[in-house]
Amino acid sequence: MVLKNKKFIISAAGDGIGFSIAKLIVENGGKVYLSDINQQKINKIKSNKKFKNKIFATHLDANNYEYVKKYFLSLTKLKKIDGLINNVGIAGPTKYLEKISSEEWKSTIENNLNSHFYFSKFSIPLLKKNKSGSIVNISSTAGLFGFPQRTPYAASKWAIIGLTKSLAME
Repeated sequence: MVLKNKKFIISAAGDGIGFSIAKLIVENGGKVYLSDINQQKINKIKSNKKFKNKIFATHLDANNYEYVKKYFLSLTKLKKIDGLINNVGIAGPTKYLEKISSEEWKSTIENNLNSHFYFSKFSIPLLKKNKSGSIVNISSTAGLFGFPQRTPYAASKWAIIGLTKSLAME
């Protein structure tokens, strides 16, 4: 896999799957613009000399439309990107539906689904300028089969699959 001079945006990439993807891209010659809500993780990435001029890390709440919009406005030097990886996801509550509060429901849907919408919305113009590229939306098998006592999580992951299929058709 050769990604020399390819540029990628990854949400929620301070550690875990997102950061593993970021490292793989960098190891293959690409550059990564990642964000995460955890400031300590961002600071750790920024202080690692190994990633200087390869990974550009920003503290960001991907659940907030205005913050995501400002983040993309700050990336004006990019002009275009080769890919977006939507990685935001929270587990949400583990309870029967009738025990879930509306706040827990909203938080899970907003984090898991709305963040994908926000990042996709602002990435599409950068992908179009490149005349190619990809959007990868991280979902879960819960988005295919459901998951008892994890209804908000499963619903959000099903919605991500619907978002992905609809976006591909567009």
